[in-house]
Amino acid sequence: MSGPEIKTFEAPEVLKYVEKIQAVATPVFPKLASEKTGWAMAWIHLVVWNSWKSSYFYADKFPKDDFQHYSEYALLTAKFLIDHHEVEESDLFPVLEKKMGAESMSQNEAQHHAFLHQLEGIVEYIRSAQISPAKFDAATYRAKVDAILVPIMQHLSDELDTLESSKLLEHFSESEIDQINKAINKASRQGDNHKMLPFLLRNLPPNSPFPPAPGFVKNLLGPWVFYWRYRALWKYTMYPMKPILSDSPQ
Repeated sequence: MSGPEIKTFEAPEVLKYVEKIQAVATPVFPKLASEKTGWAMAWIHLVVWNSWKSSYFYADKFPKDDFQHYSEYALLTAKFLIDHHEVEESDLFPVLEKKMGAESMSQNEAQHHAFLHQLEGIVEYIRSAQISPAKFDAATYRAKVDAILVPIMQHLSDELDTLESSKLLEHFSESEIDQINKAINKASRQGDNHKMLPFLLRNLPPNSPFPPAPGFVKNLLGPWVFYWRYRALWKYTMYPMKPILSDSPQ
């Protein structure tokens, strides 16, 4: 998935942040709870990166009679990031701040709110276009993404620094971190599994170690049982089960 239309995603100032995230999202599942916190976060951030890139790429390539499904996918990519940040601010940051200090997560929260208004603007633009599809313009949508892609990717990279194992262990035991990880995992699983599990799996490379779920979840429920309810959306993911879309504008 490359080409002049996604040059924003291939810019060095963006890729340097992506590479840092990829360095943390190792293929080996960490043994220690303190290492799992940042590792899991990095993989979630790659889901954001991949889903935004695929939504951006297909903005002028969806079949003319399939805007409803494309727009649902594009909306999901934006909402996923908003919901992810809401979980962090309600369930993760306050717990960490109790021992690490009120300022420990302040940069993360400031970065969230720096682009929140524009992010919500993307959501509103897509929803408006769903009511009146003729209003949707790929160039307009891409320009809205262009305006915040660098600060978003910088944030997704910077946040990992605040979740480094050594920093967490200065204030929490491995047991305490394990409980935090479990609570965040539970909070993040709210919603429609028929939508969220395929969304995660299809926006990560095949055989990724994330999410760290039993084999039947990743090999049966995700790609088969849960896949079908929203199957019309998944052709727009970064790693569709069966690529069927053209790379040319429709």
